[in-house]
Amino acid sequence: MSTLGQRLREEREKRGLTIDELAAETRINAQYFHALECDDTSALPGGFFYRSFVRQYARRLELPETAYQPELERSLEAEVAEMDRRETALPQRNIGLPPIPTGRADPAMETRRWVARLAGLVVVVVLCSAAYTFWQRWQTETEQEAAPQNTAAPATVPPPRQQPKQESQLPAAVTGPAREQAPAQAPPAAPQDQAVGAVKVIVRAKEMAWLGVWRGDKLLFGDLMRPGETRGFGAEDRLRMRLGNAGGVEVEWNGNVIPPTGPRGQIRNVEFRPDGYTVVLPQPKDAEPPARQ
Repeated sequence: MSTLGQRLREEREKRGLTIDELAAETRINAQYFHALECDDTSALPGGFFYRSFVRQYARRLELPETAYQPELERSLEAEVAEMDRRETALPQRNIGLPPIPTGRADPAMETRRWVARLAGLVVVVVLCSAAYTFWQRWQTETEQEAAPQNTAAPATVPPPRQQPKQESQLPAAVTGPAREQAPAQAPPAAPQDQAVGAVKVIVRAKEMAWLGVWRGDKLLFGDLMRPGETRGFGAEDRLRMRLGNAGGVEVEWNGNVIPPTGPRGQIRNVEFRPDGYTVVLPQPKDAEPPARQ
């Protein structure tokens, strides 16, 4: 009856494989494959490596587990028996161990230990209390020294700006026509960064919102606006605006407060012209963009 090594060699030769090719694929030294085919287990590092190499060899040849599992089990049983034989052959030695403590403690020693622990706890509490008192005193003195420096005349707060009365609100549509200004009352003063031109836009932030404004390809402003902050911009032909929180800002176009361009937290792109403005609504990814009117 052929051995496992002979069967592995026969299967390898049937498939036209060489030992060097197997070694390159499995990254196992070629001499170990020679030892497996010659059933020379003494040339292998140990029984564990013998079983591991046999499994990898057989799986590469696509052999069923029944073709090599009995041989691996016999190898494992022989290795276990050899280990048992070596353990029984070792000489018996008497190792001297110190006596096991009885668990009885000296009452006086225990008392001194507890007193020392209690004293350490008291010292820690006293040090923490002293550190806290010092910190409180230092903080009070710092606040008293800084109080005269922070005293200043109260800032004059200008009265809230009155919005100009309008005949009617702009229609809540995507595209709004130009409106005539009421001659009875002038529009509010523009902020310092508003430019002159046929298109004038003022943005007032009611909530935290991101704002980007372009005049042609030039970026006029691109930053966060905080609640209460106001920005104004102008152009001769058109302005492009991108709002990061459309419902959190109030937009005034050529003296008219337009309806919100979108809900809170939504992004909207708006184009302002002398004759009107256009809000670009977000479109689904698969939808075709609407034709520009």
